[in-house]
Amino acid sequence: MNTDQPGRCAIDEFSFRYLSPADASVVARPLDAFEQTHQVAPPARDASGIDIEPLFRALVTGEAPDGSARDRLLALLLQVHQPATVTPCAGYGVHASYPSPRAYYPLRFSLLDGDARWQVDMRALRLRPEPAAASATTYAALALEVRTDFTVYAPLYNLFRKSLFALETGHFLSELMALAPYAGLGIAPAVTGQAIRLDVRDEGVPAGWQAALQTHQRYARERNSGRFYRGFYPAPCVFDEVMLDGLLAALAEAQSALAVALPHAPAIDVRLCLRRGDGVPAGVYRVDGGALACIDPHDPVDACERHYNYDNFNFTTVPAVLFLCVDELAFHCHDDTFLEMNMSLGYLNQQLIRHLSGHGLVGRPFRSYDQLGIDTLLQTPADGQRAYYGLMVARNRCREAWGVLR
Repeated sequence: MNTDQPGRCAIDEFSFRYLSPADASVVARPLDAFEQTHQVAPPARDASGIDIEPLFRALVTGEAPDGSARDRLLALLLQVHQPATVTPCAGYGVHASYPSPRAYYPLRFSLLDGDARWQVDMRALRLRPEPAAASATTYAALALEVRTDFTVYAPLYNLFRKSLFALETGHFLSELMALAPYAGLGIAPAVTGQAIRLDVRDEGVPAGWQAALQTHQRYARERNSGRFYRGFYPAPCVFDEVMLDGLLAALAEAQSALAVALPHAPAIDVRLCLRRGDGVPAGVYRVDGGALACIDPHDPVDACERHYNYDNFNFTTVPAVLFLCVDELAFHCHDDTFLEMNMSLGYLNQQLIRHLSGHGLVGRPFRSYDQLGIDTLLQTPADGQRAYYGLMVARNRCREAWGVLR
């Protein structure tokens, strides 16, 4: 980990987690140099560009666009990023195939195709030509450049909207890379402090593309755990050995996939907090190579709730809470390292969310907790680690309430 000169991202993150200056979240802070680099420009509102509505219509009517590599890439992007469900009565009611804080979904995308650059206007469903000044670089093949709109974040997020951007990009990337092989595409991320670019290879004729899209659409609808207003109250659930073994196997598989997707990302340590279940002893565990090493045999889940920053989440029926931890020197790293680290955390968490959803469970990621309290509970300082990103594992109450109105 490069720590010679800390970047703005790490400085802000450290300030948020440990100093928590009250005046830093009163009014929206102007974008700094890093944020301006990754900030999307407003799209044109004229009729210029290329209409991509036919691709969107094909997706929502159950077809799998199988044209050029560019068309398949755009279909893949629409599939992953566009909302899968909308819950009108909920405070944050838009849900895509991956989570976004407060349902902001601020990610924006530029399509790079040879010497052409297009901004993907998701609302108008058009490709908008980007200014000529932005087209100085020629790309031999397709690529997506990921940007965001930092202006949508409330002042509460002033100090960590950069990390939220990178975490969400990791969640998005996980979904994109999971579907890409079925579309006959390969995705290779290239991450620096100046840009997040996803290089795209055309790997031939799609295989199982339509079935993969339909499976993904069902997953994206079922992933939503927020159909109830004001809070998260999961259904009763007790872990057994089969569920625990499945989670550990999914974690090992996700870590292997991450090593391929983002090979230069810093290492991630994993801690698992378990309630007592059927053949599952309670305790705080270090997860190493798919094996559990007990750190503390006491039930830690209620303590997780005490250290959680909001009172509208009920942990009573939560059987497990997982924490992804990073080297304590992460708070002294360069912007490019910081970006890739956060992307890897989001990528790993999303892999687990997808696994859990396929087994009738829900994975609810969170970052709102008392840093010192959770680190003490997990005993991370003894290993030079700090808890960074949490995942609640529970049974999805939304599935318990399925019904049909006739």
